[in-house]
Amino acid sequence: MLQRMSHIQCYSKLQIKKFVSAVFLLASFASAVGTVAVLEIVPAEGVELKVLESRHLTDELRTKAREALPQGGYTILTRDNILSLLPPDSEEAQCLAESCAVEIGRAIGAEYITQGFVGEFSGMLTLTVELYESITGNLLGSFVTESRDVMGLLNTIREKAPDLFARIANQKPAASLAKDIDAVLDNSKPAEKKIDPQVGGVEKKGGNSFWVALGLDLVGAGLVAYGFVKNSEAKDLHSDYRALPKGLDQDVYRDTWKKSDDASGMRNALYVAGGLVLATGIGVHIWF
Repeated sequence: MLQRMSHIQCYSKLQIKKFVSAVFLLASFASAVGTVAVLEIVPAEGVELKVLESRHLTDELRTKAREALPQGGYTILTRDNILSLLPPDSEEAQCLAESCAVEIGRAIGAEYITQGFVGEFSGMLTLTVELYESITGNLLGSFVTESRDVMGLLNTIREKAPDLFARIANQKPAASLAKDIDAVLDNSKPAEKKIDPQVGGVEKKGGNSFWVALGLDLVGAGLVAYGFVKNSEAKDLHSDYRALPKGLDQDVYRDTWKKSDDASGMRNALYVAGGLVLATGIGVHIWF
């Protein structure tokens, strides 16, 4: 009976350790925030569309992006954000007029960006909305609709925009994060240990465990602190990427973005490693 109780206690403590590790893992993933820019929906040449109508369509598209994406995982740039990030020169103005979404996304440091057009076809209004990944220029998705009035276009945005923005979340499937958490919270039964009645020195072991736990705490705290340093470095590199002038070779954009992405990856790895080491130290404190 005592041996069975010992196994149950050991298993419960193992689950506590795994749960703490999962918390640190989730915290590290939460630190990675994506940026989504929604450009103004503009009328094609010769199409009459009031400024208020254009802004209302854009605001609805931006609202659907905020609703469709995981809360806290993405920053949705407002109209003022985008205008403040764009350099006020004639080249940017011309690019904005031509709706060079990918170039604008790279210029303001947005990972994803949408552009929309209102046109005319056979006497009806048309709306085209496209979603791009800025760094690669890949078209992630789009939708096209026709309507006799602006209200019909608005209803289409409400209907189709959530699925469009869901493609962003699918870039990093939640299933992969679930697998990482499952690996930490592996519910397989722990292997039973045979207790040797001749092994003594329990009190000495308990004394040593304190210093082991303290060492793990210090190492874990050091890794997390270094992660904060890398986080600052990643932000600086991201700012350098956003400050790159237009017209450079594509390799320059990719190299600068890769440095920023590598720094972010190192930051996340340090957070995870530090969290796991800290959790192990806490587990040693609890167990002994």
